Amino acid sequence: MEQELQALLRHLRSGQARGLDVVFQHLGEGGGKPGAYRVASSRYPLAEVDPLTPTLPGGSGDAAGLARGLEAALGGARTPDARLTVLERFGGFVAAVDASGAEVGGVSWFDQARLRAALEACGEQVLVLRADVSGIQDFIYRAESGRASRALRARSFYLELLAVHALRQVLALCGLTRANVAYLGGGGFQLYLPARCADQVRAFAAGFDAWLWNEHQGTLGFSVASVGVPIAGVLEGREFQRDLSAQLTRQKAQRRRGHLTEVFGGAVSPGQRQRQEEALSAALIDFGGLLTRATHIEVRDAAQTGGNGWITIGERAYRPLRASPGDALPPERLALNSLKDPDAFPMLTGNYVTRVRDVPPAQRNLDATQAEGPHSVASHEQLVDLALGQPRLALFRCDADNMGTYFAGGIPGHSAARHATLSRLMGLFFQGYVNAICARRDPLLPGVPQAPRSDAGGHGRYLNIIYSGGDDAVVVGAWNEVLTFAVDLRRAYRAFTGGNDRLGLSGGAFIAKAKYPLRRMADLAHEAEGLAKQAMVDGQVVKDGFVPFLTTDAPGGDPGAAVRWNVFAALDGQAGALDRTLDLLAAFLQLSTEHSGPDGIELSVKRAFLWKLQAFAQREGDAWRLPLLHYALARATPPSDHLPDWQALQRTLLRRDSWPHLAHVLGFLHLARPTALERKD
Repeated sequence: MEQELQALLRHLRSGQARGLDVVFQHLGEGGGKPGAYRVASSRYPLAEVDPLTPTLPGGSGDAAGLARGLEAALGGARTPDARLTVLERFGGFVAAVDASGAEVGGVSWFDQARLRAALEACGEQVLVLRADVSGIQDFIYRAESGRASRALRARSFYLELLAVHALRQVLALCGLTRANVAYLGGGGFQLYLPARCADQVRAFAAGFDAWLWNEHQGTLGFSVASVGVPIAGVLEGREFQRDLSAQLTRQKAQRRRGHLTEVFGGAVSPGQRQRQEEALSAALIDFGGLLTRATHIEVRDAAQTGGNGWITIGERAYRPLRASPGDALPPERLALNSLKDPDAFPMLTGNYVTRVRDVPPAQRNLDATQAEGPHSVASHEQLVDLALGQPRLALFRCDADNMGTYFAGGIPGHSAARHATLSRLMGLFFQGYVNAICARRDPLLPGVPQAPRSDAGGHGRYLNIIYSGGDDAVVVGAWNEVLTFAVDLRRAYRAFTGGNDRLGLSGGAFIAKAKYPLRRMADLAHEAEGLAKQAMVDGQVVKDGFVPFLTTDAPGGDPGAAVRWNVFAALDGQAGALDRTLDLLAAFLQLSTEHSGPDGIELSVKRAFLWKLQAFAQREGDAWRLPLLHYALARATPPSDHLPDWQALQRTLLRRDSWPHLAHVLGFLHLARPTALERKD
């Protein structure tokens, strides 16, 4: 790896280095039948990889600055893993070249180098291993107590930590470095291993699965699939991916059947199982209280721990640690969302939360029984008090469309190196950049009020990430903050993937009061996500949909709940000509009165007018629909202080192309109406 670093340094100094071309740009071309790879016209700039600072396509970057940074970092890279981290930091957005100096499209310098090192360590026959921690949803939403809602992020992080723990144990068993990691994220990972490691890995997997089963009452499991592939087959990188997916599915089913006797006749009593769960929940609440400020995770032998905040996995223990520049660091550690500590194992994680200290003092609502410190995660009750209008909580789930198909062989010119580059970029977006998207502060539209922003640096939206990794994300927070995040995320994903219209991101939000059962909220948000994946154009399902306002009052199976993202909002962030839902909302917001503010939006038209429009929006295909609209407009009292805006809105509402947007606009205005009395309750 030292030679790769020196080669990268020479390349950057040569003036020939170019930014990585956007491997996403040609995904989905050819109707799902990818051909040869063509270098994309769009490129990422030559820049350091910083998981908390999004790098988007465009511009050439700074090759000389990158070379200086690399040269300065070389002295601190004393081990193979440290050199790999430095190479990822400075070579992750540099286009790879072959032996002749020609560009290898869709492959970064780092990914080409790590794949080469991985296969050299494996020999002629490679054991490709895929592993997965199962039972994620059940575990995250299992605890329903008030304090447990604060531990959601810790419970999710614990699952990520289980995967990292298992991955590092397997690498240590085989004497390998992080170069052999094909991908890590979504509660699973894939490794390239020497064939000689097969028996060791199977024994570890069986033991780790047994530990998970015993410690978590059968909730969690660890399944692995493996296949032996010649080096040539690995480099081609296509057929064995499908085999691994099918094998892993079978392995999970077999694992469940193998434990049925323990489920129905186990020696552990229900009381003991409950005590296990309560002890873990208490440990995770302590762990989560430290996690909100952590820069690292300290790792020790379980027998060498003391004090609160530790969680134990097998024979190892982990505790969040906040380190300032110059602080002495423990010898074994994970670095959270940073590649600047070469001696740590880098762990990217969607870790954004709103802390109690981020909540304006008037909305903190702490009582003596909570005993929460300022760095504790804000409760759902605190988050809804920061919502616009009605105090409602939203839980949003989203998933990148069709990525499984691309990873299974749908990348043009499919190869292991392109697979590795694409996987790393997806992880960088959903596990790193998602934090920066949460930290944005701009409102949904210029006319939309929002609660005062926190004084704390790095905090933006009043929401908490529950989980983000692989190609999906789950967040919870004040309903309007979550809606704004969802729009920001879709726009950022479009920009990051080079504006490829074929790459969708389907998602849905379920909205309810703060005390609504969280597990049920998650299930209904999952239903909303499913509806979003049924979004249609001209009678054809095209996905890339959004369900913004699924509530307890809305029918769960209503196909009208979903709207295409490019219909809901201009994905390039530019205002349209009243051809997007948000454009129509902006027209209504022109009627906002001086009484509008973070507690709600007051329009200079009566609510009866909005109810008449709601009746009109619900009568699609009805012969009385247009007369109903004319009646609503005729009966409305024109606001004297917004007369030109009112007249413009009237003209807009009489345009048929505005009608498909009306239901979602009214849904927003309904939630945004002031409800002072309900807040006091």
